[in-house]
This record gives sequence, C-alpha cells and structure tokens, in this order.
Amino acid sequence: MARVVYLDPIDHISGKISRKHRTVYCYRTGTGAKYTQQQSTPTGSPTAAQQACTTKFRQAAQQTNTIMMDIDALEPYRTAWRNQIRSGNTTYRTLRGYIFAQIYRTL
Repeated sequence: MARVVYLDPIDHISGKISRKHRTVYCYRTGTGAKYTQQQSTPTGSPTAAQQACTTKFRQAAQQTNTIMMDIDALEPYRTAWRNQIRSGNTTYRTLRGYIFAQIYRTL
C-alpha cells in the first residue's frame, strides 16, 4: 500500500498574522515542531525571585561584555571553549554563549 502525503499550500507560519491577534505561530527549525502561543502582559509586579533572576542575568551579561572587550581575559575562555568543541561537546556554539554560561554558574 502506498502512503499518501498531502502538501500544504503553506508549510509553516512563524510570527503574528496581524497586529490585532495575540496568537503567535512558532516553528522550531531544529526539531520541526510547530506550535502556537499567546503573549500576555503580567498584571502584578515581579516577585522577589523574578527580580533576583533578572539581576543575576544582568550581572552575567555585563561581565560577559567586559570579558569580550578585554583580550587578556578572553583568551582562557577561548582556549577552554575550543577544547570543549574538539572533545565533541557542542553545547555552546558561540564563544559569547560559553562565557555567559560559565559566569552565570558562578553567580
């Protein structure tokens, strides 16, 4: 028996259809997953845990930017990142992402 696969006129939609709709259509290229989500604005002020997480993220981003601008501080991270890629671990595709992850763990 043959398997019939119907071709859609549109394979997938990514983003909002119009400004009036709150539904956002998402497509993940890595997995091919298609899903929707609705964005909503928070009604209350952020909790203490959310503020702590935001502060930690901001500190890690600032330290990452500082390291990326300083060549002497950047070199050990670059060496460790390249060694990790050579070993077959491709978790961090960019040097900036690797540095951010290392700093975020220490905070």
